[in-house]
Amino acid sequence: MKKFLCIILFCLLPIIISFDVPPELQSVCPQGCNRYDYCSAELGKCVYKGFFPIYPLELIELLLMMTSSALATACGIGGGTVYSSIILGVQGFLPSRAFPIANFLILCCGLVTYIESCIDKYENPKNKFVNYDIAIIFGPSMLLGAKFGTIINKVFPTTLLMIGLLILLCFTIYKTDKNIKKAKIKEELLLKKKDDGISNNINEPLLNLTESRYNYLHDDEKPINWNRIFFICILEIIVILDQFIEGNSKLPSFVGIIRGSFLYWLSFLIYIIVSLIFIQIAIITVKNHIAKKKEIDPNFNSEIMENVNEHIIKVILIAILAGIISSSLGIGGGMITNPVFASLGLDPKESSSTSNFLIITTAIASTFLFSFAGQLDINFSIAVGIPCSLAALCGSFFILKYINKTGRSSILLVLMQYFLIASLFIAIYKAGEDFYNLGIGNLIQFNSYNQ
Repeated sequence: MKKFLCIILFCLLPIIISFDVPPELQSVCPQGCNRYDYCSAELGKCVYKGFFPIYPLELIELLLMMTSSALATACGIGGGTVYSSIILGVQGFLPSRAFPIANFLILCCGLVTYIESCIDKYENPKNKFVNYDIAIIFGPSMLLGAKFGTIINKVFPTTLLMIGLLILLCFTIYKTDKNIKKAKIKEELLLKKKDDGISNNINEPLLNLTESRYNYLHDDEKPINWNRIFFICILEIIVILDQFIEGNSKLPSFVGIIRGSFLYWLSFLIYIIVSLIFIQIAIITVKNHIAKKKEIDPNFNSEIMENVNEHIIKVILIAILAGIISSSLGIGGGMITNPVFASLGLDPKESSSTSNFLIITTAIASTFLFSFAGQLDINFSIAVGIPCSLAALCGSFFILKYINKTGRSSILLVLMQYFLIASLFIAIYKAGEDFYNLGIGNLIQFNSYNQ
């Protein structure tokens, strides 16, 4: 039956690919219209036909995005690169219109995956989930890096940024491959111990602990850490306020600050100082958290957090670099943070959940700002967001079911590697296109930040 359906699909593929929009949607305005636009006599300009009716190529687009939602969000990538490329290629939207939609999809699918993982954590408290201690260190550090990334994105030539993205993707694929091998070896050892009847629980609970001290010692078994989430929410508010104060090309400053002026750079400096203060607060909070656990149980041991504390400066610099790269290259932070978390020793499930949590925090602020500036196409975003969210829910459910049944969370790293490879090919195509259209001169043609 499957072979028969594949043969039918193969025969219909040329018809689907060659299908074009009906003539009534190809009316030409003086300047011409893109695919799926029509010339509005009332408005005197090209207008998008709307999500409905859906044509074959758009249906393929939706199915591809749903597949990306089902797999990418589960492995903590976000899928922003894939979403943007599909929307740009099929719909013909400008980047200023496609990127806000992609950001909205990342937010919707990320929230669905987070909720599904929360439910799984409630049902299976021993399962790995978000490492909130690492999240509050990486959160303000990445947002600080993103601030510098906006300058790089504005000043550096597009082709040079694409070359940087290619180098980054190649390195990340290499690191992910090494992390997959390490994760599989670790899984085999854990499964062998389980088969031999050896407990993996190193820190057995002490009998003389009060309920409050016992709960504090095992707070990582709770799906939601409200103190850490409140900390991140304050950061979100600061980021949004900063955008309102500084303004951008679509959203003028609420206090009349002009880009490149003294007040502009002063507000920039204040943001950096505030970010550094939050980073310091996060470090102190995490150190006190670990110290108190050791006070409660002298045998308490957290190799990952000990490793983070020992190399805290390096970790912060990596987080800032991740923010710079994700902001300047227009990619989701999960493509960078997930491999970094895996390298720090986090379990693939813990790594993907923590990465997904950070993706949600940045996507919330971005979506709010895009909406406020009128850049987000609400109708199209909701129409695509609903099926993609349902796909993300199904993907997360079945992947979690597979991990709980087999104990092999390395599947998340494998999925992530596939998406990194797919993103690499997309980036190669876009870099080649930019190089062809703009020429070699674009490599050395820097822009003014004040423009």
